Parts: sequence; structure tokens; C-alpha cells
Amino acid sequence: MDKLPLLMTASISTRGMQGACFTDEEREKMYMDTLLFYRNELLTEEKYKIVFVDNSGWNLSSITSYVEGNPSIEFLSLNPADFDVTKGKGYNELLLINKAIENSVFIKEAGGFVKVTGRYPIYNIKYFIDYASRFFERKGHLYIDIKDHKLYDRLGLGWCGHSADVRLFAVSVPFYNEFIGNRYIELNDYKGLLLEGLMFDIVKPMINRPDIICRFKKEPHFGGLEGSNVAAFSFSKNQDSLKGKLKRCFGNMVRLFFPHFWF
Repeated sequence: MDKLPLLMTASISTRGMQGACFTDEEREKMYMDTLLFYRNELLTEEKYKIVFVDNSGWNLSSITSYVEGNPSIEFLSLNPADFDVTKGKGYNELLLINKAIENSVFIKEAGGFVKVTGRYPIYNIKYFIDYASRFFERKGHLYIDIKDHKLYDRLGLGWCGHSADVRLFAVSVPFYNEFIGNRYIELNDYKGLLLEGLMFDIVKPMINRPDIICRFKKEPHFGGLEGSNVAAFSFSKNQDSLKGKLKRCFGNMVRLFFPHFWF
């Protein structure tokens, strides 16, 4: 069975975007290391493919040479003039995905993709690609993870218990074009209009549709460093730190023993 291509979204140069972390050179190294991990993890089998898309105008020659021109990796470099850094990450990421769908041969052939934030690896990515690919073969259209609970509200913490995790999701091109793609214009990180909230609002009314899975059976194993700071006890800048490991272990237990508590 052919697998859905892995779409790595990338903005190597921050171009002065407010709140962006790390220098351009540090970010390039993170993307290179993550791409190398996915190449070694996935491309030993011909069924997997990777689409690497950057929207910052960064010279990709060092990255392409790093993976030795592998034919199962497609590189797209988008015109940075088409993007608006004053609106933050979510607006530009959806716009990037729109342009990836328009230009990627691998995505057009597959009719869908597994989207990941390209700067840091997901160590158990093969599980999610395989699961999504099987689901889409059975006419699935969206595979995403949302949290939807009132625990934070009841504890008076002020944290959001209702959002989608947009670091990893799979979607068919028809579903994306119909429900998601044109809504990038609604997003502005600096006005609190975040992609995590938009995707939750899109998914929540559809949770009973048979072509949608909105809760993963296991936790993604994220590596690398988060690009933001969050005022939450469970937050860890180093995603594979001891706190990150404990959070992932706890999350897997909740998913196994309390599958209807979407924490």
C-alpha cells in the first residue's frame, strides 16, 4: 500500500516575525536534522515520500545536498512576497499548505498528505502515516487530534481546554479545499486568532462523521525544542525532556483507560 506523503512545513528565515524563536542558522540546522531523521526512518521503503516546503526564500541548497538528492523527497521553495509575517504563523502556514497542494506532484498523486511542523521530529511518525493511509483508503478525509474538556475552566486556570493540535494531522485534498484552505484569511496570531482554534471550530461539529477521526489512540512522540512559551504546568520547551516524557506517558494512559476524556 502506498503511503500518504509527509508534508514538512518550513519557514527557515523568520524574516523578523514577532515572537519567532532561534536564529535563521539555528532553524536551518533543526530542519536539516529533522529531514535527515525522516529520510532514515521512512525512505528505506519505497512506499513513503516527503514534501519539504519553505516559504521564507531561504536558499535550500545546503538542505538538498544534506539528503543527497533523494528522489523520494520533493522540495518546494515559495516566494516569500506572497506571505505576510505581520499576521503570524497560522495565517502563513495555511497559505503555505494551499500553495503546496497547488505545486506538489506527490500530493497531487496521493490526493492527501500528512502535515507536520518541519522544524522538529516526531519519532513515532511511521505509526501515524500508516494509520492515516489505511483510514484514507477506507474513504477517510481527516485524521487529527483535538482536546475538548472543561477541567481547566473548573480549576480556574484560564488555560484553553478546547483546541486542535496542528503540529500533526492528515487530510485529503478535497476536504482541505472545501473546509480549511480558504479560511487562512481569518487568522492572525497577534489578535488571538490561532490555527489551533480555527481547526477545532471546523472539526467539532463534524466529530460524528465516519470519514473523520479527531482523537489519536496514542501520543505523538515529539522531539526538538518548542518554538513558543506556554504558561502551563505541563509545558516543556524541550519536548523530549523528563517532563515531556512524563506528560506523554500520562497522555497515553488517559487515551487507553479514559478514551472519552479528551485531555
